[in-house]
Amino acid sequence: MSGVSDPVAQRAHFQRVRTQEERDAVGFFLLAQGWAGLHLGDTLRRLEAESAEHRLLVLRGSAEEVRALAVIHKGRTELFVPLREDLPAAADLLSQQGSSMERLSCLESHLPAAPGGDFDVHVREMTVASTLRLSGREPLAARPAQIADAEELRRIYDPVPWMRLDSAAQWAERIQQQRTWVVEVDGRPAAAGRWTKSFGTAVEVGGVATDPAMRRRGAATAVVAAATAEALAQGLTPVLCFGDPELSSLYHALGFEFVGRELAFRRRPQADIGI
Repeated sequence: MSGVSDPVAQRAHFQRVRTQEERDAVGFFLLAQGWAGLHLGDTLRRLEAESAEHRLLVLRGSAEEVRALAVIHKGRTELFVPLREDLPAAADLLSQQGSSMERLSCLESHLPAAPGGDFDVHVREMTVASTLRLSGREPLAARPAQIADAEELRRIYDPVPWMRLDSAAQWAERIQQQRTWVVEVDGRPAAAGRWTKSFGTAVEVGGVATDPAMRRRGAATAVVAAATAEALAQGLTPVLCFGDPELSSLYHALGFEFVGRELAFRRRPQADIGI
């Protein structure tokens, strides 16, 4: 009918960012989001530093202000949609990508709808600490990692497939890129943790791993406490994300409080869905 408007046609759409001025506006927008802008801000910083191919898309309001973002690179989409009224536009964007989207990540409240049934989802709790709580006794002593610790770090992280690196040389390079702490037990590094992401005034405390033979001795608690204390001392906001519910008691006891959930969808291989 000629007198009926199409709500989809009237809806604002994501548009590609092309100029440096537009990129600067995106940066200011993410900085204003505090801890919530950490992961996407870190992604953009890394992609631009590496000159990696990617598309940055923005949804603008009536005054041309930035309202929502999407970054697409290597089949992965990272979505940031803080306002519920912008979720339909985000749904349009995801629909346009179709089968080319292999991965999708966003905050739970930023998701317009779950992608089709051929995706697996990984959920991580997001927590933020405004203070560090130490219950009674002092934790084990932690120290900044040194290049000489690279082989020990390779050993500590080797049992953790999603965090391991192949060589001590790679860990030596990682130590130079990310603030890293280690805790020694019986004179040997037993656990390690790092600032894995950073953007604005937020840092992610992550990459926590413990030698399997030295667990339940407070080493993991000590590296998290050291990394968190350093962030707070510098006026930064420490963010910690975890997917294992059993870890919640450890992190909440240190002062981390629940702020949301991060969702990561990954398309299943065709063999796994019977095609």
